[in-house]
Amino acid sequence: MFRIEIVGENCLYIKTLGTFPKSVAKRFVKEFEEKTKGYKKLCAIIDNLDAILLDLRSFNIILDLLKKNNEKLGKAAYVISTSNLPLDKEFQILLERAESPERKIVHNLDEAKKWVGIEDIIIPHHNK
Repeated sequence: MFRIEIVGENCLYIKTLGTFPKSVAKRFVKEFEEKTKGYKKLCAIIDNLDAILLDLRSFNIILDLLKKNNEKLGKAAYVISTSNLPLDKEFQILLERAESPERKIVHNLDEAKKWVGIEDIIIPHHNK
């Protein structure tokens, strides 16, 4: 499951939960593209603190989306719990293949907000 919210000028907060099966990945891409249609530049915080794993069938779907958005990406932070080593490894591989230095794995929302430059934004349900 996922939720996409606009949290500042051209900035998205994306919350993922559980696994990310192929059907959800396809729905995510469609919603993401609709919400970012008019953006020339965007930043994003992808909160994976409640995610389990990225379904392998979804890997290429997400990778295609990341590569497609390299041009308009400002910065993106992928928040992954330090206790979720499999997800951390999956995202390391995904981000390497997406080939953008503007994407970074972080371990909490405060680091994410600092990386993308929206430290003054309050993210709903943000726990320190």
